[in-house]
Amino acid sequence: MARASPAASSAAGSAASRAARPRERDLIAAWGAGRWRGWPLRASDGAAYTIVFQGRPGGSVGPDFRDAVIATAEGERLTGDIELHLTPAGWRAHGHGADPRYNDVALHITLTASHAPTGAGACALESGRRAPLVVLAAQPPPGAAAPIWPCAGFSAAAGQLALLRAAGWARFEQRVAVLAEAAAQAPAAVVAGWSPADGALCAALAEGLGYGRDRAALRLCGERLAGGAAPDALLTTAARLPVIERRRLDGLLALLERWNWASPLAALTAALEAGARRAGATGASAALTEALRVTESGAVSARRARILAFNVALPAIVAWARSQPRASGPRALERLALEAVAALPGLPSNQITREMTRQLGLPRLPGGALAQQGLHHLWARACREKRCAACPCASPQPDPLTSGANQR
Repeated sequence: MARASPAASSAAGSAASRAARPRERDLIAAWGAGRWRGWPLRASDGAAYTIVFQGRPGGSVGPDFRDAVIATAEGERLTGDIELHLTPAGWRAHGHGADPRYNDVALHITLTASHAPTGAGACALESGRRAPLVVLAAQPPPGAAAPIWPCAGFSAAAGQLALLRAAGWARFEQRVAVLAEAAAQAPAAVVAGWSPADGALCAALAEGLGYGRDRAALRLCGERLAGGAAPDALLTTAARLPVIERRRLDGLLALLERWNWASPLAALTAALEAGARRAGATGASAALTEALRVTESGAVSARRARILAFNVALPAIVAWARSQPRASGPRALERLALEAVAALPGLPSNQITREMTRQLGLPRLPGGALAQQGLHHLWARACREKRCAACPCASPQPDPLTSGANQR
């Protein structure tokens, strides 16, 4: 039998050694699969934290997992981010302590404690807070399988789409309440022909253009426009904004120019009613979306326009109609707006809708804006903190929070 050469044996040994060496991506995969879910982990601060939910994948920048849910020994629930490394030294080596994107880290998880810098226990954050360190090698081994979620059978349950749409109505009504309150508290209009409701709508449109970006900065721009700020001066002071925010501010200004700086509420209502005359509720939702779209430089895409339609324009129209004397005109407008909500096509997916689709075991993102926004509502109401007892998906029964909206 031929023997392998010493060089070949050495190469094979090196390959085996590399294969056995732990890899950070394997640790991240095991954490994401929920391997430590349901198990208490002792941290550098001496406390034991039970992992209720390992978090959702964080993407290419920032912490490895977002919105993890952790229970303390006293029963308090904490939500925060999770960062994983093979050793504690990874935190400093990657510069996380000076990066504000890591300020919400609740636990720093490492595989071993080897090669830790002197005094490495809790990890310093840019905010000045310190995140406890958990070394997995120092913990009892986790169980063979993570606990099963109460919503594990939701994808096969009857009435799942109706439940999601009912949750979507609840989210829409929350948006109506927010816009109604903003209009009631808005100062007297400065722009000619605008009501306080128009000023509130302008600020909300600006903020909606900032969803996923710097929404606070864009909302401030909308408030300044409603307060009579000159567009040229606003663009000059907003020059420090990132490129995408500046482009979206250009989109808002393009919309106001298109409407000749007349009432935004009146312009959007006119588009809604014109679309309904052509093709009913479907035409109304399509016309409203087109009225919010700005094709120049992609400032407001069709996808972004649908987001604005559901979260800003239609809630503002419903809020205004309900604030008027209950004559036939406002009642008909409210009814038309609600029909347009029901007919609005699906919105772009995002981290929350993708996480909820996975959490509920759905084969794909549900169709239609209402059902998709229902995923957002369920996430905010129960799933973000994993309050499963408060979630209708655990046992799909009529839910007091959404059953009224489901009767439309």
